Amino acid sequence: MAVAQQDHAHAVVGNDELLMRLDRDIRSGRLSHAYILDGRKGSGRHTLARYICAAIACENCPGQSPSLRDEDQMGFFDLLDDVSSPREIPADAPLPCWECLACEKVLEEKCPDIQVIGRDGKASIGVEAIRFLRSDVLIPPNDLDTKVYIIEDAETMTVQAQNALLLTLEEPPPYVLFLLLCDGADHLLETIRSRAPVLRTRPIPDGDIREYLRARRCTLSEEDMEAVILRADGCIGQALTLADARSVKPILKMRETCDEFMEVMAARRYDTLPAVLARFGNKRDGVVELLALVTLATRDLILLRHGDGVRLKYYTDRVGAEELSCRFTTKSLLGLYAALGRAADALESNGNIRLTLMGIAVELGS
Repeated sequence: MAVAQQDHAHAVVGNDELLMRLDRDIRSGRLSHAYILDGRKGSGRHTLARYICAAIACENCPGQSPSLRDEDQMGFFDLLDDVSSPREIPADAPLPCWECLACEKVLEEKCPDIQVIGRDGKASIGVEAIRFLRSDVLIPPNDLDTKVYIIEDAETMTVQAQNALLLTLEEPPPYVLFLLLCDGADHLLETIRSRAPVLRTRPIPDGDIREYLRARRCTLSEEDMEAVILRADGCIGQALTLADARSVKPILKMRETCDEFMEVMAARRYDTLPAVLARFGNKRDGVVELLALVTLATRDLILLRHGDGVRLKYYTDRVGAEELSCRFTTKSLLGLYAALGRAADALESNGNIRLTLMGIAVELGS
């Protein structure tokens, strides 16, 4: 979407083709009555939804009601006998502008015509929430020309809830827009997907995330920032969360443990493996996370031995990683990768943490 201020704290980063499509649809009045915004957690789905809401509410939006521009005027659905003709809007006017009253209301989450429906701490979205929605859509919007329903974690809707929503998706009121935010559109019923275009957010290039963090005056060192960017793996929301000083400490500690493990393996000091693995801890989530980190490091070293220009997912120092990869044989790296995979599978099947880690030491040290 055309952005008035790219350095705005809530700017959409990346996904340019997707934004251009939405911008064209909004400006031309061809916006669908529903969209499925599909992407991983932290990939920008919520920010994208906020942009869509602001763009259709913005005073620069073609055909927008003047009701938000003058609070003394009557509502959109009242007789507007005394309302003056709307001003001419230049074709290249930024949309959203983030400066008008409508944009401010959307940004501050104070617009009554934007409803957010979520799980409310439950495992799924039940049919009761959708029944509320079906009743609420019958009430025309108050401030805007459009009433927007943002359904978070839409993939968690029960089958009954999806079938209830389908009744409204098939014949919605003309003033309603549905935005279904999900991680895996395939979890939605085919009948739902057939009535709402699926817009998939794409991984954000590392360079764009780096530039965004710097613009927000991230206080991390360059090395730590690179570690955060790699950990975020294309999800800018994850990067913002991890860049917090309190969040980055455990990440750096895990990387230290991972680096120590890889150094032990490179030096073939197998007798010290049990001590290093003991530092993985005894909490299942933490051990699983560390195994995943070591697996990424092993993956990088394997690829560095057999290809140029590969995108590293763990190492921030390519030269150092290349030197480290030369201390391994391809066979040893592949063996390490397989052993880590078996350990991860064992923990996934609720295997004993201590025995699983001991198994890694025995297998790799033999």
